[in-house]
Amino acid sequence: MAKPTKEDASLLVQIFAIGIADEKFQKASDWFFFDMNETNYDEFKQKYPMGSEGYMNFMKITSYAELVCTLVNREVLSEDLVFETYGDMMWDKAKPLVHGLRKDLGIPRFLENFEVCVMKYPKWAENNPPKV
Repeated sequence: MAKPTKEDASLLVQIFAIGIADEKFQKASDWFFFDMNETNYDEFKQKYPMGSEGYMNFMKITSYAELVCTLVNREVLSEDLVFETYGDMMWDKAKPLVHGLRKDLGIPRFLENFEVCVMKYPKWAENNPPKV
């Protein structure tokens, strides 16, 4: 992908600002990163059934990731900026749950862009070593 542009930066800042400004999104984010520890889909489903607050929090966070990753995959948003900002920190936690939801919902492409984008991360990280 081409060097990030000011338009890429502006779009990423806009997307980030939407999340920061939304109290419910911030609550969901805190829950995802600090409270949600289920790595097994069956345990997740039992603790957070469809419609529960935990389920809705999971959907908010992963839908946000899906949006950002769709823009990256379609080369509308710079992969460099997204990976430098977010890395792949969410996918390891979300992966088993996403795969379980795909089966339960009968939607094999559910959150597909999130997964495809994160699959690009190792190569990106190899080509962009840590700065510190």
